[in-house]
Parts: sequence; structure tokens; C-alpha cells
Amino acid sequence: MRLQQRFMLYTCLIVCISIFVGFICSNLIYNAFVKEQLNDRYLVIAEQLSKQIKEHEITLQASSDFLQTMSDLGYQIALVKEDGEMRMFGEPFKTTQWNDQMHALFEGGKAYNGIKSFKNSYLIMSHFANDIENTVGTKIEIEGEEWGLFLRPNNISLFTEFHLIIFGFIFAVFISSIIGILLMSRKVTQSLSELTSATQEMANHNFQYPLMINRKDEIGQLADSFRMMQRKLENTDQARKKFVNNVSHDFQSPLLNIRGYSELLDGELSSSEGKKYNHIIQTEAKRLSNLTKQLLILTSIDQGTYPTNKQLVRIDDQLHQVVHSMLWRIEEKGLEIKIDLQPVTVYADRTLLINVWENLIGNAIKYNKEYGEISIHCEENTSEAVVKIRDTGIGIEEETLEKIFERFYRVDQARNKEGMGLGLSIVQEVLSYHDASIEVESNAEGTTFTTFFPKE
Repeated sequence: MRLQQRFMLYTCLIVCISIFVGFICSNLIYNAFVKEQLNDRYLVIAEQLSKQIKEHEITLQASSDFLQTMSDLGYQIALVKEDGEMRMFGEPFKTTQWNDQMHALFEGGKAYNGIKSFKNSYLIMSHFANDIENTVGTKIEIEGEEWGLFLRPNNISLFTEFHLIIFGFIFAVFISSIIGILLMSRKVTQSLSELTSATQEMANHNFQYPLMINRKDEIGQLADSFRMMQRKLENTDQARKKFVNNVSHDFQSPLLNIRGYSELLDGELSSSEGKKYNHIIQTEAKRLSNLTKQLLILTSIDQGTYPTNKQLVRIDDQLHQVVHSMLWRIEEKGLEIKIDLQPVTVYADRTLLINVWENLIGNAIKYNKEYGEISIHCEENTSEAVVKIRDTGIGIEEETLEKIFERFYRVDQARNKEGMGLGLSIVQEVLSYHDASIEVESNAEGTTFTTFFPKE
């Protein structure tokens, strides 16, 4: 789950929990304080109505008209005789069943406090129960007969225009808060996404990636610290590349001297043992020379100092050239080679591209099985040029596939082979230099490297 989604989820959970806690607290306040106050207030109104009817000694019909007028002002009223005769004014009660306290009103009870004692539900919603038990009552005499006058506020009248305005205000505040939180979380996560992108670019050795975060809060401080780290890593990387470049360059001259004098020494040595040791010196000097050349190529591309010489290059011709130069190695291992090369032209550096094919085809030979097979396919379409080099070799384990392009990394099966683990690093760097890409698929039956060159 993304951070913004999680932030919104937590916010909604907090809002819901807050509403629940507020609901519980309002219930406690209602039952502890408000309920009794409402009961006493409406009981005073019922007693005043009873007093007005008694003082004016009005008839039952006049009393009914008077109570109907009061119901229009927002009350539910019921006149009830002890024998069960009932007259309702205003909205009728949904439940009209009597309880013992209401009967006690006719047996000398002073008042009925039904709002205070109503316990159909502990929640505050019991206040809105349309039940005759949820009323206050007093005894009244009309035309010589005893009636019970029961009264409560009309639920419908509670939702007046003012209450609708209050409800609209609360709803608008809630929606505005959600929108505000959404925008705020988006702003925060946008900055974090910028930091994530910058981190990924740094992992790809791009230390020039601009971090566009200018804030004065903790995220701004984090961005400033990140930029400082970016500059220090860039300086360190440049110093490392410069050191490798200088050392590799300085190694070339003595290595060439060692190889030259060793080849001259071959003619002077007569014993087979001496020639054997001299051959080892030549082989190791050649390995070191190739290593320094590879390091020079890598550091030149990294530093952007490699002399650019891009031109139109026929990839199929280059592949034929590399295969022909390595034919003796292919025959020595008894490999079968299948070539399907269509004419493909790309705009690239000829020398760098040769390094790519030498490394990929060289690996296909080096790590192949005896009497195995190498397949080279080359084609192009309207959007890209594709080169596939497949072998029937030892394969690469899935957990090591992501590491094979790292510098100096070699899989376990390759430790007894020649090389320093720089070949595939050079391949990836050269392809990136040409805005191209490479994919690898491997299993127990072999490995396939596929390169993609965009057609511009």
C-alpha cells in the first residue's frame, strides 16, 4: 500500500474512532445530565398547560383545540383516561402501551417522569423514540373527568432550518478536512517520491540528478542532507574513477615491457621448464593488460571523457567479424554455431560495439558445454534493432541474475575461468552509452542475452 493511501486510511480510521469516542461521551453526558434537565423542562410545560385548562375551566372540545394549537408549536400530546380512551394531538405515537408509572398517575401520583426513566436503549437515540412511555405527564380534570396529559417534543420539529444549517456546516467541515488532508498528504508523499527517485538515480551512479525540494520543515532538512551526501558521493566517485584511470594507464607501459621481453626470452630459453614458466608470465601479463584496458574503457565512459566517434554501423557485419576472429576457439571446443543475421544498421561507436559482441560471444563460448551450440540472431523492425545470443551452457542461477552486471562479480561456476568479472559491466555501460538495453534469460538448458537498440 502506498504511503498516501495509508495516510488517508489512518486519517479515516482516526476520524471514525473520534466519532465513536465522541458518540460515547455524548451518551454519557446525555444520560448523566441532559436527560433529567429535559424531563424537568417539559414537565413544567405540561403542568402549565394543565394549570391553564383548570383555571379557565374550558370544555373538552376547547381543551382539544388548545392542545392541538400547542402540538402545532412542536409537541406531541396525548390525553388519556384511566379506562384507556386516548386523544392524540400532533404526530401520533408509534407505541401507546402504558406502564405501571403511568397508571400510578391516576392513583395519586403527582407526575410522570418518563423521559428521565425511559430505558429502552442506553444510547442517546432513545431520546427520539416515538413511544408514549418516553414522555412527561401530569393529571388534569376536564368537565369533571380525570385525564392524563402526556407531552414530549415532536421529533420532526427538532430538525428545523437552523439544525439543517448546523448539519450542513459540520458536513462541509468534514469534507473540507478530508480534502485538506488529501492535499497535504499528497504534498508530503510527492516530496518523498522525489527523494525515492533521487535515491534510485544515485544507485545508478547518477550523482547529477536535481532534487527539486525546497521546504523549511523536516523533509526540507532531509533533502538538504541528501544533497550534501550526493555531493560527497560524487566527489568520492570522481576520485575513485580518476585513481582507477591513472593506475590503469600507468600499468600499460610496464605490462607491455614485460610481455615484450618475455617474448624475446622465449628464443633464449632452451629448457622446456623455462619455456613453461615464461609462457605463464606472458599469459598473466596479457590478462593484466586486458584488465587495465577494460578499466580504462569503463572509467572513460563513466567520466564522459571517452572520445565519441559515432557513425552508421552494420551490426550483422560486426557479428560476422567477431565470430570469424573466435572461430578457432569455437572449433577447439567442438561447438556448433547457428547464425541468422539480417542487415541491421545503427548509429553507434564502432570500437565500443565490438567490445559488446566480443564479451557476449566470448562468454557464450567460455561457459558453454563441450559440443554445445551457439545461436546468434539479428533483426530490426520499425522501432528497434534486436540481437539475440544464445548458448547451451551451464546457465546462471536465478538469485545471481541481478548481480552479473556488477563490476568484478563472477558467479560460482565461473571462478575457475579466466576474466575479472568486468566483461558484462562493460557491455551494460556501452549499451547505456548508446541508449540501448540488455535482457538476460537463463535456465539449466542455457543462457540468452538480448540487446535492444532504439531506432531514431
